[in-house]
Amino acid sequence: MILQLNLGKYLKEHDISAYRLVQEVRGEVAPNTVYDLARAPAQRVNLRVVAKILEALSRVRGEKVSVLEVIDELEEVAAPAALPTLEQLLAQVPKQDPASFKKFSYDRSRKPIAIGEGGPSIVDIISEGREPR
Repeated sequence: MILQLNLGKYLKEHDISAYRLVQEVRGEVAPNTVYDLARAPAQRVNLRVVAKILEALSRVRGEKVSVLEVIDELEEVAAPAALPTLEQLLAQVPKQDPASFKKFSYDRSRKPIAIGEGGPSIVDIISEGREPR
């Protein structure tokens, strides 16, 4: 279960400005803290600050304000799916056609260099369980 303090939502529902709340908690809670909590929901807060804010809201409204009125419950995020296996990753690698490789030439001679087969690819080496050199 994930809980967050949603002071801004409570203030809007009860037509209380953040400035009014700042005036009520003056000297007990920093104004920037109140404005930050009113601007965006918070998941980590100091409980002393929450208690002071609830006391101030109770004075402003003239009735006791419960902590449950300013806390929202969020839905838990599902666990990420399992990571793909090596075989699944290798299946996604496109097969290379040596005929489509670029032909390179030396600086000034402009003679094409023949590129041969050269040996097994890294995919072949890994699939055989060998370590690359």
